Amino acid sequence: MKIVKLLGFIFLSGSLSAQMSYFEIGLMGGVANYYGDMTHDYVVLKESHPAYGGFVKYNVDAKKGFKFNVYSGTVSAADKNSDRANLNARNLSFTSNVTEVAFTFEYNFLGYRPVEFKQRISPYAYAGLAGFHFNPQAYYEGEWYDLQPLGTEGQGMENFPYRDKYRLYEFAFPFGVGIKFAMTERWNLGLEYGARWTFTDYLDDVSRTYVDRNLLIEANGIDAYNLSNRSGEYLFGEPFDYQNNDWRGDPTDTDWYMWFGLTLSRNMIKGVEEGFRTSTKDILGCPGTRHINKPKKRR
Repeated sequence: MKIVKLLGFIFLSGSLSAQMSYFEIGLMGGVANYYGDMTHDYVVLKESHPAYGGFVKYNVDAKKGFKFNVYSGTVSAADKNSDRANLNARNLSFTSNVTEVAFTFEYNFLGYRPVEFKQRISPYAYAGLAGFHFNPQAYYEGEWYDLQPLGTEGQGMENFPYRDKYRLYEFAFPFGVGIKFAMTERWNLGLEYGARWTFTDYLDDVSRTYVDRNLLIEANGIDAYNLSNRSGEYLFGEPFDYQNNDWRGDPTDTDWYMWFGLTLSRNMIKGVEEGFRTSTKDILGCPGTRHINKPKKRR
């Protein structure tokens, strides 16, 4: 008899656990930011740009879940925003659209149980792996230029055989924190911040040293030089005469980009009500729908 009860308990526990697993689909809207060779602040408000995307999440149980997301946004920076004179004189700038595909593991610290509002709010953290596409551009004399094909730091030159042209598709380690709230059993509202530690130092087209003027023009063209050394625009005259060993960026660390925004998602759970009604509680004045069966009178 005890064995039967034990097996029944195990079966019931497994059934309850399985009922907690469900898919969730949602949207994200917010802003994108950048951190790298052109900034020393993690957030520059004037360089914040709209970001958006969607995601699908599989919630294994109340605490664990796996999320697949596709996010897109624009990042940018300019040396003119810096309070450092040497960066103002360097006078570089860039903008790039970033499109990301990421797969992450999410952990809810308090457990998240929207059904019957058993736990309707929880902070969470996540981490995983992402792939993204970027394409740094700069505005010069009334035109936008794609910077990667130009080889502004000598990429593709025989003089620098170790400087290949960087890839426009790269990987990143995504991680972040957030908090979500069950508005109803079906709908969730969240606030999320995520950082991406990338595998590239060329998100901004800046990493290593300058290249001698004559060498760069001869090998990669006048546009490569003009967009590599823009100090002349700051000086209102001739640019600094940088040589091959003069540092243009910092190759000791890679670049970052970040997302910050609101999420709105829908739980794909069978048996819960739509709209602003739940099975056990009234919300916004709407009555619940679960009825209590009264015992039948004996004849």
